[in-house]
Amino acid sequence: MIVNQKQLANMLGITDRRVRQLREEGLFNFAENGRGYCLEKCIPEYIDFKIKAEVGTGTLVIKEKEQAEHERIKKKISKLKLRKLKKELHEATDVEFFLSEMLINFKNRLMSIPSKIAIQMVGEEDINKITEILNYEMLETLEELSEYDPDVINNDNNMDYDDEEPEDEE
Repeated sequence: MIVNQKQLANMLGITDRRVRQLREEGLFNFAENGRGYCLEKCIPEYIDFKIKAEVGTGTLVIKEKEQAEHERIKKKISKLKLRKLKKELHEATDVEFFLSEMLINFKNRLMSIPSKIAIQMVGEEDINKITEILNYEMLETLEELSEYDPDVINNDNNMDYDDEEPEDEE
C-alpha cells in the first residue's frame, strides 16, 4: 500500500517533518514508482528504529545474553562438581592413570600364572584337576579387572570445591 508523507506520519504517530528527517537519515525509502512510501516496508523499519533507540543499539540485549550464558556455564560447572563429589564423574587423566596401572598389574598377574601353577601341576595326570587349577587361577586374575574403587581413581581425594569463580577474561 503506497501512502504519502502525511498519511505515513499519521500511521506512525509522528509529524510530517519527522518523516522527512528520518528519510534524510536513510530510514524510509520512496516506493518503486518514486511517489509516496510503501507502508508494508516503512512500519517494520520504524519499529526496528525505535527498538534500537530504546536499547542503545542492542548493547543491553547483548549484555543480558552474555550474563545468561555465564549463568548457564556456572550451572553446568556446579553440576559437574556435584557429580565429581558423588564420585559419578572422574577426570580423564585420573581414569587413564587408573586403567594403565590396572592393566599393567593384570598383565603381570597373567604372566606369573605359568610359574605359579607349574608347581601345583607337577605329576598331575587328572585332566579335571588341571582344568580346575587353571580355571581358579584365571578367575582370580580376571577378578582384578572387576575391581572399581572411585577413591582409587581420584588421585586428589582432598579436592577443594569452594565457591570461587574463575576471573572473567576480558
